[in-house]
Amino acid sequence: MSLITAISVHTHCNDLGGKVWNPAITWTKKYAVFITIENPDGITGLGECWCFDTTPDVLVAFLKTEIFPHIVGLTTNDCGALYKGLLSRATLTARHGLLASAWSGVDIALWDLRSREAGLPLWKYLQKHVPQASKSSSSVYLYASGGLYGETKTTDDLVAEMTSMNSAGFEIVKMKTGGLSIEKDLERINAVLSNLEQSFKLIIDGVYSYTVSEALQLYNALPADRIEAFQSPVSADDLPGMKTLRDAGVPVMATEAEYRSEIHQQLIHTGAVKYLQTAPIACGGLSRLMQLSEQITQTGNPNIHLSLEVSSTAVALLAAAHYSAVCNEVVHVEYHYLHQVFFDDLKLQPVKKSTGWFELSDCAGLGIDLPESETHLAYTQR
Repeated sequence: MSLITAISVHTHCNDLGGKVWNPAITWTKKYAVFITIENPDGITGLGECWCFDTTPDVLVAFLKTEIFPHIVGLTTNDCGALYKGLLSRATLTARHGLLASAWSGVDIALWDLRSREAGLPLWKYLQKHVPQASKSSSSVYLYASGGLYGETKTTDDLVAEMTSMNSAGFEIVKMKTGGLSIEKDLERINAVLSNLEQSFKLIIDGVYSYTVSEALQLYNALPADRIEAFQSPVSADDLPGMKTLRDAGVPVMATEAEYRSEIHQQLIHTGAVKYLQTAPIACGGLSRLMQLSEQITQTGNPNIHLSLEVSSTAVALLAAAHYSAVCNEVVHVEYHYLHQVFFDDLKLQPVKKSTGWFELSDCAGLGIDLPESETHLAYTQR
């Protein structure tokens, strides 16, 4: 337990040029928002917030006015009570989603700070301090994510992209669907599958673009043993549709940025998903992941797992990876091939070639420092 003497927010803009897209969005500029928390000894913890807006201004303003003034002067142990108070206030302000995104960064930074103070990598600190830490490991299972549509991207280009992921050490890869007709997307999927080794699997991401009948048509035309998951096959609010697909044997994975506990609870307890997919930087941070792990364990259903979404920076990836390394409920973590801000600082090493397993470093905390020269300091509270 230590005193919080300062908290800051930094931003970063990744210019993706508008040349690739999925059925929901064309990628132009992608912003990232980071939180740093400092103790009296100058040790800092780092976290990241979910930010899919055209600019980070609203999120930064919310952090500045609604969260930062309440944190400085607290101890790291006081912050859980603070969050409960902010959550109660959000009932009046109708800002639950914004609060979840903002607090995710704060929560991750707090865990990073605690583990740095202890001189331990975060995965090792979690093993010692978290009841849900059900395994003793320093390795994480990653799948490679890409396969977007592009201006001049051919099927041959897609195949080359996906097979290069296998060569880089991943045995599960993910591609987008739903941007073309079912027939044309089937051609793309089958071309990829025919060029992957038989033991390698594919995640298809429909980005909420199908009806239940369309999703069944697509899935039933594919070899089921080669499809690890069908991500976001129907609209995010169609829980009955997901349950229908799940009952038909479709390995549904949903829904990446969801933060509402009541939706998570429905997805878990109705068995509407095989993989409850959530982003640590959107759902409330590592503390929220611990609650989800406990809920899944309490159902006693061995067919529901956690899969952690990452589509921003190395900070988000490492937060997901460290939690995954100690939690049996997490089966895989996304390693994105488009969103790769600060990925040169990851320090991940393949355990063996083409197994999907990667070793985390022994550096304290998350194992990454914010490259401040590459970010913009938006605000500091002392």
